[in-house]
Amino acid sequence: MIDVLAHPLVVGYLRDLDAALADLPGEAAAELSEQLRAHLVEALPPGADDDAVSAVLAALGPARLVAEEAAAPASGGRGRAQPVPRLRRMAAWARRQPARTWVVIAAVAIAIGLPAGTLTFWQAQPDLEWVGSFSWWSPVDAARSVTTEAAGATQDTVPLRPGKIQGFAIFVYNPSDMTQIITGSADHISPGAPVPATISVSTTATVYQMGEPHAVRYRTGGPIPPHSYRWVLVRWRSAHCYLEAAGGWQGNSDLELRVRVGWITTTEDIPLYTMHVVSPTAATVKADKAYCRNRPPGG
Repeated sequence: MIDVLAHPLVVGYLRDLDAALADLPGEAAAELSEQLRAHLVEALPPGADDDAVSAVLAALGPARLVAEEAAAPASGGRGRAQPVPRLRRMAAWARRQPARTWVVIAAVAIAIGLPAGTLTFWQAQPDLEWVGSFSWWSPVDAARSVTTEAAGATQDTVPLRPGKIQGFAIFVYNPSDMTQIITGSADHISPGAPVPATISVSTTATVYQMGEPHAVRYRTGGPIPPHSYRWVLVRWRSAHCYLEAAGGWQGNSDLELRVRVGWITTTEDIPLYTMHVVSPTAATVKADKAYCRNRPPGG
């Protein structure tokens, strides 16, 4: 059976304790360290399992706090560390507990620590990444797209087509170790209408399909598995009633999405680096008067 002081959890705890006692006089630090080792030997039988060791160490509290409390009498100038009654009482209590008590303590510690650790793990996952492939969804828009550059910025513009479904697709990568589920748009408006865009995710995709957004199927609220590629489709029904006059424009240089990871939902902002916009023309504004008067709710 492994000696209590050689148990890996105890070794780590004592290492932290010795580090916390480093600022004390050598004699006082050695005495306090020895006292705590003696209490651990009293509280734990040889061969104690991880659950029992964890429960005793948790009851003692963090090594830094134990060192501060135990060293307090020694800092008063009396030269020697005083006994640690609290540790002695805890050690005596630990010896009296049946095995089922340690099982309960370990279960409670796991019940508290596991969700907290899981939540931290979910929150630490990296965001989705755009990997450089963009396509206007409609062949009509793709054929009429105009790219301009000014002052180091790039803008990709298509005519706004009132009453028609417009949109674009981007190719993204999930670099995390968790499935990320896109639940919708976090933007309040879309490029061509004053309402959020509809977001769909392809059901399959590989890096070899980077230039083919129409070759895959889509669904709303789709998942992106860990370390996988997917097309994300952004669509809206355009309306001049939003932009009102020729020469105006509305677009995106990034895409804000609501994404669920595990049980939490966050907003992820995916930079697109180019401004993708729709812009009305004089001809479509003139032809759009009837649509604006009779537009559907939210259109």
